[in-house]
Amino acid sequence: MGKKTGFFKRAWRVFRVYFLIAGIISSLVLAWMVAGWPFYFDRWLVVSERPFEAEAIVCIPGGFSGNYLPTQEGWQRIYTAVQLYFDGFAPKVIFTGGGSSKISEGEVYAEVAQWLGLPADAVAIEPHASGTAGHPINILKLKRLLINQDTPLLIVTSSLHSRRTSMCFKKQGYTNFSMVTSYSAKGVGAETVRGKKTSEFKEYKPVKKRYNDVFRRLQRRTGWFFEALREYGAIFYYKIKGEA
Repeated sequence: MGKKTGFFKRAWRVFRVYFLIAGIISSLVLAWMVAGWPFYFDRWLVVSERPFEAEAIVCIPGGFSGNYLPTQEGWQRIYTAVQLYFDGFAPKVIFTGGGSSKISEGEVYAEVAQWLGLPADAVAIEPHASGTAGHPINILKLKRLLINQDTPLLIVTSSLHSRRTSMCFKKQGYTNFSMVTSYSAKGVGAETVRGKKTSEFKEYKPVKKRYNDVFRRLQRRTGWFFEALREYGAIFYYKIKGEA
């Protein structure tokens, strides 16, 4: 009986120390999230480079959010690709990606890009790539464009996904590309650049309401934090498989 009692006491002490440490760490992480301080560990994941004149812009999809519409990251990737086209960086935009739905991500992303003003004759679709490592392989099969590893390309994706994407393209021997994670066209007006738009209603006045309260900030930063952790895991997995 005495041995069992001693065991439970030791176990309880271990659990108390564990919960104490876990509570302190959780409180510090929560405070860091709410305060908006930088994470630092996510910076290595971001490869954001200046665009240059290329033969094609490659838009990497970011999945669907429902009803075959792009995710928030997907919308940003599409917008960035279209803006690069409007400033004349390339004559074609390749939307690559298959997926697990009845319609490919490449098709949907191309459709949305045309809603944003991209001409139909500037669109090329690759509907088969099933993951990040598949995009550099499958765009080589687009006979109409004759893409090869030396073709100058602008690769568009989101910030945290850019390191893995760059590694996959380099793994397949691509030597002449730039990773672009955000861009707004300089040479066109408000009809195509969202940031230049103003209201058509003369009586409209913006209010002081802001969507940056503690809970929304915590929501955004928590999502970013775990997405960064996921990317490290994905890069490790791709390295093991020899795809990056």
